[in-house]
Amino acid sequence: MLSAANQQLFKSLLQQSIEGTDMFLVEIKFTGTEKVEIYLDSDNGVTIEKCTKVARYINKQLEEQQPELMYELEVSSAGLEHPLQSLRQYQKNVGRTLEVNMPDGKLFEGKLLNADENGFSIEARQKQKRELKTFKYDEVKEVFVGVSFN
Repeated sequence: MLSAANQQLFKSLLQQSIEGTDMFLVEIKFTGTEKVEIYLDSDNGVTIEKCTKVARYINKQLEEQQPELMYELEVSSAGLEHPLQSLRQYQKNVGRTLEVNMPDGKLFEGKLLNADENGFSIEARQKQKRELKTFKYDEVKEVFVGVSFN
């Protein structure tokens, strides 16, 4: 596992690499002995080119600062298979369909109407009715953006 100091270095270099862009960190994972996985999002989408630019920046800085450091770096978009994790992600998806998984196994699906620091609201579709449902972030298990083919 990478040391705490090296983990902090990765986080710092990541922040430098996305400074001044609309990208933001969703999650950084330090797995295995040397693997670093970075998941990014942005207000306008994350392209392969943006991920490559971030990875190249981090790699270049580490070559200069810690040439002996052994690591495997993956930078990618927090795609549809990753649950929403930050308020900014919720806010950028207002108007889109969400799938809300509850700890008890219940599933709600509906259009995201709003999100703030306290929670979020969807217009849920239950059978033939539409109903306003409000959730606090800590009471849901996972929330995914639904796939639509419009």
